[in-house]
Amino acid sequence: MNRYFFYLILTNMLINVIIFVPKILIEYRYEGAVMGMLIAIPIGFTLACLYSKAITKFPGQGLPEIADKFFKHRWLTILHFGSIQLAVFSAGLITLVGFIDVLTRFINPEMPRLLLLSIYLIAIIFIIQLPTERVMYILEIVLFMNTPLIGFIVFKAFTSDYISWDSILEVGTHLFDRPSLKAIAAASYVFSGYANLVIFNRVIKEKLKVWNFVIIFFMGIFNLFTTFFIPIGFHGSDGAQEYLYPWISTSDSLRLVYSPIERVIFIFLLFYMSITLMSISIHWHSAFELFKGTFRKKENKKMKWIVLSAYSGCAVIAVMFLETILLNQITVYWMIARLGVEVVIVISFSLWARRQLA
Repeated sequence: MNRYFFYLILTNMLINVIIFVPKILIEYRYEGAVMGMLIAIPIGFTLACLYSKAITKFPGQGLPEIADKFFKHRWLTILHFGSIQLAVFSAGLITLVGFIDVLTRFINPEMPRLLLLSIYLIAIIFIIQLPTERVMYILEIVLFMNTPLIGFIVFKAFTSDYISWDSILEVGTHLFDRPSLKAIAAASYVFSGYANLVIFNRVIKEKLKVWNFVIIFFMGIFNLFTTFFIPIGFHGSDGAQEYLYPWISTSDSLRLVYSPIERVIFIFLLFYMSITLMSISIHWHSAFELFKGTFRKKENKKMKWIVLSAYSGCAVIAVMFLETILLNQITVYWMIARLGVEVVIVISFSLWARRQLA
Protein backbone atom coordinates (compact mmCIF):
# COMPACT_ATOMS: atom_id res chain seq x y z
CA MET A 1 0.00 0.00 0.00
CA ASN A 2 1.22 3.52 -0.78
CA ARG A 3 1.58 5.06 2.65
CA TYR A 4 1.54 8.68 1.47
CA PHE A 5 -1.89 8.27 -0.09
CA PHE A 6 -3.01 6.59 3.12
CA TYR A 7 -1.70 9.52 5.21
CA LEU A 8 -3.69 12.11 3.25
CA ILE A 9 -6.94 10.17 3.60
CA LEU A 10 -6.33 9.30 7.25
CA THR A 11 -5.58 12.91 8.25
CA ASN A 12 -8.86 14.08 6.80
CA MET A 13 -10.74 11.25 8.52
CA LEU A 14 -9.22 12.13 11.89
CA ILE A 15 -10.16 15.79 11.53
CA ASN A 16 -13.75 14.73 10.76
CA VAL A 17 -14.07 13.35 14.26
CA ILE A 18 -13.36 16.51 16.19
CA ILE A 19 -14.98 19.50 14.56
CA PHE A 20 -17.99 19.86 12.24
CA VAL A 21 -19.12 16.53 10.80
CA PRO A 22 -20.42 14.94 14.05
CA LYS A 23 -22.51 18.01 14.89
CA ILE A 24 -24.11 18.11 11.43
CA LEU A 25 -24.90 14.39 11.34
CA ILE A 26 -26.27 14.30 14.90
CA GLU A 27 -28.53 17.24 14.09
CA TYR A 28 -30.18 15.08 11.41
CA ARG A 29 -30.14 11.82 13.38
CA TYR A 30 -33.97 11.54 13.16
CA GLU A 31 -34.11 12.99 9.66
CA GLY A 32 -32.18 10.56 7.51
CA ALA A 33 -28.60 10.89 8.79
CA VAL A 34 -28.12 7.11 8.74
CA MET A 35 -29.38 6.75 5.19
CA GLY A 36 -27.39 9.88 4.28
CA MET A 37 -24.19 8.17 5.45
CA LEU A 38 -25.02 5.03 3.48
CA ILE A 39 -25.51 7.16 0.36
CA ALA A 40 -22.43 9.31 1.04
CA ILE A 41 -20.06 6.35 1.39
CA PRO A 42 -20.29 5.18 -2.26
CA ILE A 43 -20.34 8.80 -3.48
CA GLY A 44 -17.24 9.85 -1.55
CA PHE A 45 -15.43 6.60 -2.25
CA THR A 46 -16.17 6.77 -5.98
CA LEU A 47 -14.91 10.35 -6.20
CA ALA A 48 -11.75 9.37 -4.31
CA CYS A 49 -11.12 6.41 -6.63
CA LEU A 50 -11.75 8.31 -9.86
CA TYR A 51 -9.56 11.28 -9.01
CA SER A 52 -6.78 9.25 -7.40
CA LYS A 53 -6.55 6.85 -10.33
CA ALA A 54 -6.62 9.72 -12.83
CA ILE A 55 -3.91 11.88 -11.26
CA THR A 56 -1.61 8.97 -10.38
CA LYS A 57 -1.42 8.23 -14.10
CA PHE A 58 1.08 11.09 -13.97
CA PRO A 59 3.46 9.68 -11.32
CA GLY A 60 5.65 12.13 -9.43
CA GLN A 61 3.82 15.17 -10.84
CA GLY A 62 1.53 17.64 -9.15
CA LEU A 63 -1.19 19.49 -11.01
CA PRO A 64 1.11 22.46 -11.88
CA GLU A 65 3.55 20.10 -13.61
CA ILE A 66 0.72 18.30 -15.40
CA ALA A 67 -0.74 21.62 -16.56
CA ASP A 68 2.60 22.80 -17.93
CA LYS A 69 2.78 19.74 -20.16
CA PHE A 70 -0.82 19.20 -21.20
CA PHE A 71 -3.02 22.26 -20.59
CA LYS A 72 -3.06 24.24 -23.84
CA HIS A 73 -5.36 27.06 -22.79
CA ARG A 74 -4.25 29.54 -20.13
CA TRP A 75 -7.82 30.30 -19.06
CA LEU A 76 -8.40 26.59 -18.40
CA THR A 77 -5.40 26.48 -16.07
CA ILE A 78 -6.51 29.56 -14.14
CA LEU A 79 -10.13 28.32 -13.83
CA HIS A 80 -9.13 24.80 -12.75
CA PHE A 81 -6.44 25.95 -10.34
CA GLY A 82 -8.59 28.74 -8.93
CA SER A 83 -11.53 26.51 -8.06
CA ILE A 84 -9.30 23.94 -6.34
CA GLN A 85 -7.32 26.65 -4.51
CA LEU A 86 -10.51 28.13 -3.11
CA ALA A 87 -11.79 24.71 -2.01
CA VAL A 88 -8.62 23.55 -0.24
CA PHE A 89 -7.85 26.94 1.30
CA SER A 90 -11.38 27.30 2.71
CA ALA A 91 -11.19 23.73 4.07
CA GLY A 92 -8.07 24.66 6.01
CA LEU A 93 -9.57 27.98 7.11
CA ILE A 94 -12.74 26.57 8.66
CA THR A 95 -10.69 23.88 10.38
CA LEU A 96 -8.38 26.53 11.81
CA VAL A 97 -11.20 28.78 13.03
CA GLY A 98 -13.07 25.83 14.50
CA PHE A 99 -10.06 24.50 16.38
CA ILE A 100 -9.16 27.93 17.76
CA ASP A 101 -12.68 28.02 19.17
CA VAL A 102 -12.14 24.53 20.67
CA LEU A 103 -8.88 25.56 22.33
CA THR A 104 -10.44 28.72 23.70
CA ARG A 105 -13.38 26.83 25.20
CA PHE A 106 -11.65 23.77 26.58
CA ILE A 107 -7.98 24.61 27.19
CA ASN A 108 -7.50 28.28 28.06
CA PRO A 109 -10.62 30.50 28.06
CA GLU A 110 -8.58 33.43 29.37
CA MET A 111 -6.13 33.47 26.46
CA PRO A 112 -7.07 35.88 23.63
CA ARG A 113 -8.14 34.13 20.45
CA LEU A 114 -5.82 36.20 18.28
CA LEU A 115 -2.84 35.18 20.39
CA LEU A 116 -3.75 31.52 19.95
CA LEU A 117 -4.22 32.14 16.25
CA SER A 118 -0.85 33.86 15.91
CA ILE A 119 0.93 30.86 17.45
CA TYR A 120 -0.74 28.53 14.96
CA LEU A 121 -0.16 30.85 12.01
CA ILE A 122 3.57 31.10 12.67
CA ALA A 123 3.87 27.32 12.49
CA ILE A 124 1.53 27.00 9.50
CA ILE A 125 3.25 29.69 7.44
CA PHE A 126 6.60 28.02 8.09
CA ILE A 127 5.36 24.55 7.09
CA ILE A 128 3.51 25.48 3.90
CA GLN A 129 6.67 27.00 2.41
CA LEU A 130 8.61 23.76 2.77
CA PRO A 131 9.08 21.38 -0.17
CA THR A 132 6.20 18.95 -0.57
CA GLU A 133 8.28 15.94 0.46
CA ARG A 134 9.28 17.60 3.75
CA VAL A 135 5.67 18.44 4.55
CA MET A 136 4.80 14.79 4.03
CA TYR A 137 7.67 13.67 6.27
CA ILE A 138 6.41 15.92 9.08
CA LEU A 139 2.89 14.54 8.61
CA GLU A 140 4.26 11.00 8.81
CA ILE A 141 5.95 11.72 12.13
CA VAL A 142 2.84 13.36 13.58
CA LEU A 143 0.57 10.49 12.55
CA PHE A 144 3.05 7.89 13.78
CA MET A 145 3.11 9.52 17.22
CA ASN A 146 -0.59 10.28 17.63
CA THR A 147 -2.73 7.83 15.67
CA PRO A 148 -2.15 4.75 17.88
CA LEU A 149 -3.07 6.75 20.97
CA ILE A 150 -6.22 8.12 19.34
CA GLY A 151 -7.06 4.56 18.33
CA PHE A 152 -6.69 3.53 21.96
CA ILE A 153 -9.13 6.27 23.05
CA VAL A 154 -11.66 5.06 20.45
CA PHE A 155 -11.21 1.52 21.78
CA LYS A 156 -11.85 2.79 25.32
CA ALA A 157 -15.03 4.46 24.08
CA PHE A 158 -16.34 1.27 22.48
CA THR A 159 -15.60 -0.82 25.57
CA SER A 160 -16.81 1.70 28.15
CA ASP A 161 -19.49 0.63 30.60
CA TYR A 162 -21.21 3.98 30.10
CA ILE A 163 -22.01 3.61 26.41
CA SER A 164 -25.70 3.02 25.76
CA TRP A 165 -26.21 0.67 22.85
CA ASP A 166 -29.96 1.16 23.17
CA SER A 167 -29.56 4.82 22.20
CA ILE A 168 -27.49 3.80 19.19
CA LEU A 169 -30.12 1.24 18.14
CA GLU A 170 -32.87 3.82 18.59
CA VAL A 171 -31.21 6.13 16.07
CA GLY A 172 -30.59 3.13 13.83
CA THR A 173 -34.33 2.56 13.57
CA HIS A 174 -34.50 5.74 11.46
CA LEU A 175 -32.50 3.99 8.73
CA PHE A 176 -35.16 4.43 6.05
CA ASP A 177 -35.95 8.10 6.69
CA ARG A 178 -35.39 10.32 3.68
CA PRO A 179 -31.87 11.78 3.92
CA SER A 180 -31.00 15.46 3.89
CA LEU A 181 -28.53 16.82 1.34
CA LYS A 182 -26.69 18.46 4.25
CA ALA A 183 -26.14 15.08 5.91
CA ILE A 184 -24.96 13.51 2.66
CA ALA A 185 -22.53 16.36 1.97
CA ALA A 186 -21.10 16.25 5.50
CA ALA A 187 -20.72 12.47 5.48
CA SER A 188 -19.04 12.41 2.07
CA TYR A 189 -16.29 14.69 3.40
CA VAL A 190 -14.73 11.69 5.15
CA PHE A 191 -13.04 10.64 1.88
CA SER A 192 -12.04 14.13 0.69
CA GLY A 193 -8.39 13.85 1.70
CA TYR A 194 -7.70 12.69 -1.87
CA ALA A 195 -8.13 16.30 -3.05
CA ASN A 196 -4.65 17.17 -1.78
CA LEU A 197 -3.19 14.84 -4.40
CA VAL A 198 -3.26 17.90 -6.65
CA ILE A 199 0.13 18.69 -5.08
CA PHE A 200 1.10 15.63 -3.04
CA ASN A 201 1.02 13.39 -6.10
CA ARG A 202 4.61 14.63 -6.41
CA VAL A 203 5.62 12.15 -3.73
CA ILE A 204 3.65 9.23 -5.19
CA LYS A 205 5.89 7.60 -7.76
CA GLU A 206 3.71 4.67 -8.79
CA LYS A 207 0.11 3.85 -9.62
CA LEU A 208 -2.15 2.98 -6.71
CA LYS A 209 -3.08 -0.65 -6.28
CA VAL A 210 -6.52 -2.00 -5.47
CA TRP A 211 -5.59 -2.64 -1.83
CA ASN A 212 -5.20 1.12 -1.31
CA PHE A 213 -8.86 1.61 -2.11
CA VAL A 214 -10.10 -1.45 -0.21
CA ILE A 215 -8.41 -0.21 2.97
CA ILE A 216 -9.69 3.36 2.74
CA PHE A 217 -13.21 2.07 1.99
CA PHE A 218 -13.41 0.12 5.24
CA MET A 219 -11.58 2.86 7.13
CA GLY A 220 -14.13 5.38 5.90
CA ILE A 221 -17.07 3.24 7.03
CA PHE A 222 -15.54 2.71 10.46
CA ASN A 223 -14.60 6.37 10.85
CA LEU A 224 -17.99 7.66 9.78
CA PHE A 225 -20.10 5.41 11.97
CA THR A 226 -17.75 5.88 14.93
CA THR A 227 -17.93 9.65 14.52
CA PHE A 228 -21.72 9.54 14.49
CA PHE A 229 -22.73 6.79 16.90
CA ILE A 230 -20.25 7.02 19.79
CA PRO A 231 -21.44 10.48 21.01
CA ILE A 232 -25.03 9.23 20.78
CA GLY A 233 -24.10 6.18 22.82
CA PHE A 234 -22.61 8.33 25.60
CA HIS A 235 -25.04 11.25 25.67
CA GLY A 236 -28.25 9.65 24.48
CA SER A 237 -30.15 10.08 21.24
CA ASP A 238 -31.57 13.40 22.45
CA GLY A 239 -28.71 14.63 24.63
CA ALA A 240 -26.03 14.38 21.94
CA GLN A 241 -27.55 17.31 20.05
CA GLU A 242 -26.98 19.67 22.97
CA TYR A 243 -23.21 19.77 22.47
CA LEU A 244 -21.37 22.03 20.02
CA TYR A 245 -18.48 19.55 19.83
CA PRO A 246 -19.95 16.11 20.58
CA TRP A 247 -16.72 14.14 20.40
CA ILE A 248 -14.83 16.47 22.74
CA SER A 249 -17.62 16.17 25.28
CA THR A 250 -17.54 12.41 24.75
CA SER A 251 -13.81 12.29 25.46
CA ASP A 252 -14.51 14.09 28.75
CA SER A 253 -16.79 11.21 29.68
CA LEU A 254 -13.84 8.81 29.57
CA ARG A 255 -11.29 8.19 32.31
CA LEU A 256 -7.86 6.55 32.29
CA VAL A 257 -7.69 5.45 35.91
CA TYR A 258 -4.02 4.41 35.91
CA SER A 259 -2.76 7.20 33.67
CA PRO A 260 -0.83 10.25 34.96
CA ILE A 261 -3.63 12.32 33.38
CA GLU A 262 -6.99 10.78 34.25
CA ARG A 263 -9.30 12.99 32.16
CA VAL A 264 -9.10 11.87 28.56
CA ILE A 265 -10.21 15.24 27.17
CA PHE A 266 -6.80 16.81 27.83
CA ILE A 267 -4.92 13.94 26.20
CA PHE A 268 -7.41 13.91 23.31
CA LEU A 269 -6.97 17.62 22.61
CA LEU A 270 -3.20 17.38 23.00
CA PHE A 271 -3.05 14.75 20.27
CA TYR A 272 -5.35 16.75 18.02
CA MET A 273 -3.36 19.97 18.32
CA SER A 274 -0.59 18.57 16.12
CA ILE A 275 -2.94 16.68 13.79
CA THR A 276 -5.02 19.81 13.21
CA LEU A 277 -1.87 21.84 12.58
CA MET A 278 -0.80 19.37 9.90
CA SER A 279 -4.27 19.13 8.34
CA ILE A 280 -4.43 22.91 7.90
CA SER A 281 -0.85 23.00 6.64
CA ILE A 282 -1.57 20.32 4.04
CA HIS A 283 -4.58 22.24 2.71
CA TRP A 284 -2.78 25.56 2.62
CA HIS A 285 0.39 24.04 1.16
CA SER A 286 -1.73 22.69 -1.69
CA ALA A 287 -3.38 26.09 -2.21
CA PHE A 288 -0.03 27.89 -2.02
CA GLU A 289 1.66 25.57 -4.52
CA LEU A 290 -1.29 25.89 -6.89
CA PHE A 291 -1.00 29.66 -6.71
CA LYS A 292 2.70 29.43 -7.51
CA GLY A 293 1.87 27.11 -10.39
CA THR A 294 -0.70 29.56 -11.77
CA PHE A 295 1.68 32.52 -11.89
CA ARG A 296 5.00 30.71 -12.18
CA LYS A 297 6.51 33.15 -14.66
CA LYS A 298 5.80 36.09 -12.38
CA GLU A 299 6.86 34.37 -9.17
CA ASN A 300 8.99 36.43 -6.80
CA LYS A 301 9.54 36.80 -3.07
CA LYS A 302 7.33 39.87 -2.84
CA MET A 303 4.37 38.04 -4.40
CA LYS A 304 4.94 35.06 -2.10
CA TRP A 305 4.71 37.18 1.02
CA ILE A 306 1.66 38.99 -0.30
CA VAL A 307 -0.12 35.63 -0.66
CA LEU A 308 0.98 34.44 2.78
CA SER A 309 -0.16 37.74 4.28
CA ALA A 310 -3.53 37.31 2.56
CA TYR A 311 -3.87 33.84 4.07
CA SER A 312 -3.06 35.21 7.52
CA GLY A 313 -5.41 38.17 7.06
CA CYS A 314 -8.30 35.88 6.09
CA ALA A 315 -7.66 33.80 9.20
CA VAL A 316 -7.60 36.87 11.48
CA ILE A 317 -10.83 38.25 10.00
CA ALA A 318 -12.55 34.86 10.27
CA VAL A 319 -11.53 34.37 13.91
CA MET A 320 -12.64 37.89 14.81
CA PHE A 321 -16.05 37.84 13.15
CA LEU A 322 -17.19 34.20 12.94
CA GLU A 323 -18.68 33.15 16.24
CA THR A 324 -19.39 29.47 16.79
CA ILE A 325 -23.05 29.26 15.69
CA LEU A 326 -22.46 31.31 12.54
CA LEU A 327 -19.38 29.24 11.68
CA ASN A 328 -21.42 26.04 12.00
CA GLN A 329 -24.13 27.44 9.73
CA ILE A 330 -21.59 28.53 7.12
CA THR A 331 -19.86 25.16 7.27
CA VAL A 332 -23.08 23.29 6.47
CA TYR A 333 -23.49 25.19 3.20
CA TRP A 334 -19.76 24.99 2.51
CA MET A 335 -20.05 21.20 2.70
CA ILE A 336 -22.79 21.23 0.05
CA ALA A 337 -20.83 23.58 -2.23
CA ARG A 338 -17.67 21.49 -1.74
CA LEU A 339 -19.46 18.33 -2.79
CA GLY A 340 -20.74 19.99 -5.95
CA VAL A 341 -17.30 21.37 -6.83
CA GLU A 342 -15.68 17.99 -6.18
CA VAL A 343 -18.12 16.19 -8.47
CA VAL A 344 -17.49 18.64 -11.33
CA ILE A 345 -13.71 18.67 -10.93
CA VAL A 346 -13.35 14.91 -10.49
CA ILE A 347 -15.51 14.00 -13.48
CA SER A 348 -13.95 16.61 -15.79
CA PHE A 349 -10.37 15.76 -14.80
CA SER A 350 -10.96 11.99 -15.05
CA LEU A 351 -12.40 12.32 -18.56
CA TRP A 352 -9.60 14.65 -19.58
CA ALA A 353 -6.89 12.30 -18.23
CA ARG A 354 -8.43 9.34 -20.04
CA ARG A 355 -8.39 11.22 -23.33
CA GLN A 356 -4.83 12.44 -22.89
CA LEU A 357 -3.47 8.97 -22.14
CA ALA A 358 -5.70 6.98 -24.49
